[in-house]
Amino acid sequence: MARQGTARRGPFGRWWDSRSDQHFQIIAYSTIITVACLVWGFIFLFVLGGYSDPEVEHLVSWSWLAFVGGLVVAFFAAPEFFVYWGQRQILEDILLLDSRPEILRRHKEAEDAADMLGKSYQARLMGLYKAHNVNIGKRYKVEPVSPLSPLLPTRDDEPVAGTHSGHSWWETNDSTLANVLPGLHALRRQSVNRGLIAFSTTAVLLLASNSMLGMFTSSSGERDHTLDLTASIYEFGRVYEPSPHFDVISILFIGLFVGLLTSTRPRPGPEDEEE
Repeated sequence: MARQGTARRGPFGRWWDSRSDQHFQIIAYSTIITVACLVWGFIFLFVLGGYSDPEVEHLVSWSWLAFVGGLVVAFFAAPEFFVYWGQRQILEDILLLDSRPEILRRHKEAEDAADMLGKSYQARLMGLYKAHNVNIGKRYKVEPVSPLSPLLPTRDDEPVAGTHSGHSWWETNDSTLANVLPGLHALRRQSVNRGLIAFSTTAVLLLASNSMLGMFTSSSGERDHTLDLTASIYEFGRVYEPSPHFDVISILFIGLFVGLLTSTRPRPGPEDEEE
């Protein structure tokens, strides 16, 4: 029997407490997924008018579920995400400090942020303390790592994560995307980042060529027709249009892959920020 004045944690509460080092990751990905569902539902139902189109009636219920579910979950997850993101930015700013008195002045602020963000950030904070000979007790039972580059598992044939590799886009394993999305250690592998560069570049070129030049042959035998992705997805009778032709889905995909390609660039280092 629980003591008076205490509340017994439910299954979700116990699970959440057991994942204290992953709270930032869980909140971040929950926000990304639910916002994506919300955007999809809004575009399908209200921009494209899918709710009134009998040809895509089978997608209406799923789109309403994505829209309403995404709205409800994002309402709770998004504010929490911005709280965690704000703490991350505070800690990242402190990890760039090169002044021992300033580190000592802001150590409470840094430790509060590290408590919230988990062990990988605690290890970086301890690395900062070690580099500047700051001794305020052993608050965290973690091995210190470089404050500017979290030590993550890599294969022997790949550079250590966090190095800027001469800031070469193709060579980097410390991309902007790897730093924005917490916990996805695979993004810090050079081979994975190269794959994302190749994939997103190919997708942008194909989509842009289809929309502007046309990749499909017309009845005249000339390759001058564009595949309308919106019409194709909705299974309309007419799916090819004379080039150039831009439809909503093509524009969204081009924007998505351009954003993905941009996010594979090396994360700006301290020396870049000073220039």
